[in-house]
Amino acid sequence: MWSHIVMPSGTKIDFDATDILSIPLPARGEKLLYDAKAKGLILRLRASGARTWIGVERVAARTLRTTLGDARHLPLEVARRLLAAGPQDRSTPTDDTLFGPDATIAEVFPRFLASGETGRWKPGTIRNMKAAATTHILPHLGGRKVRALTPEEVNRWHLDITAKSSAVRMALSTLSGLMLYAEDHGMREPGSNPCRGLRKKQHSKRGKMMSPDAVRRLWRALDGLQDRMPDACDAVRLLFLTGARRSEILSLKWSRIVGARAVLEDSKTGPRTIWLNVPARDLLAARKGVVKGRFVFPAPKSDGPMKVLDYAWALIRRAAGLENIRVHDLRHHFASVGVSNGIDLRLIGQLLGHNDIDSTIGYAHLATDALTRSASKVSRRIERSLRDAGPERSARKRKADASGIDCAKEAAHA
Repeated sequence: MWSHIVMPSGTKIDFDATDILSIPLPARGEKLLYDAKAKGLILRLRASGARTWIGVERVAARTLRTTLGDARHLPLEVARRLLAAGPQDRSTPTDDTLFGPDATIAEVFPRFLASGETGRWKPGTIRNMKAAATTHILPHLGGRKVRALTPEEVNRWHLDITAKSSAVRMALSTLSGLMLYAEDHGMREPGSNPCRGLRKKQHSKRGKMMSPDAVRRLWRALDGLQDRMPDACDAVRLLFLTGARRSEILSLKWSRIVGARAVLEDSKTGPRTIWLNVPARDLLAARKGVVKGRFVFPAPKSDGPMKVLDYAWALIRRAAGLENIRVHDLRHHFASVGVSNGIDLRLIGQLLGHNDIDSTIGYAHLATDALTRSASKVSRRIERSLRDAGPERSARKRKADASGIDCAKEAAHA
């Protein structure tokens, strides 16, 4: 019932009569919806997909805003009980009481990171965030008070690290997340994130297809190296045929393959399905007869999966004359072929395992190119039809036909 209703931020909702998961997310930023029954209980919706219970209450003449829990897993009645209990009776102390109003970024960061270590973020994400903070955030901004950091300071910092490092996206995302965490826990005013407006994703025109000649050279190189390194060659073929991530293919288990699908327990974006076309299924069937163990691509010296492909890919690339092509470009090629042939971006996103359409936007220009070509073809056909059907064209055609008959008569008499 909610999919066609747009509720403005600040609306009071009877959550007892509402399916929390069916409320539409905002197109960008966040939206706050207030519980009509429990004063101070807020459902915060973010464009990223987060649905969070927030409690706002007065403590010692101050307004305290605390995160109660993920609304996708924390029932409404539990959120109401936590709000009614007050901060002194909650199992987790608020960061405002831990640090006070003058807490610095360096003091709050460990607490912020710990908030995601219970399953909110993957271990690899946490490692990257730690590295970004250690290298780029704490040395420059660690001593700044969380509540006092300004957009101007963040902009200068962002420009500085952009000129020095390629890790700018992760650094900005980490700092932005810390600022949102500070808002949730009363250390900054709601909506005051100083990172707002700075791009965390650069949507370049990444969807560049390999040429047919390059594809043929790649396949010939794989055939030529098959006997020397069969696992690596088959892995590259499967990457090319499915558009899957390298980690998803190398860690693939036989038990996860069900008919035309590989159903992954976990991936970069959580559980997902890799759809297997006929050539991919044929390749897997051939490997099934010769590969032992749990993994489709087992490690040569352990019972785990194959971990790396870099050395093998360097040989394959050199043999194919594709010096500027990365393994990840095989995934881009898969997506580009789909988009250029008219497949909807949302379907492409599902095939690639993207969490949201924003991750697939980088291929949008290919969809535009395909539509332009299709529109041109349709226009040319319509134009020909109009010309053929016009009165002048019909008259010329009748005259030409008559001339042809006269010429034929003259030739016959001669």
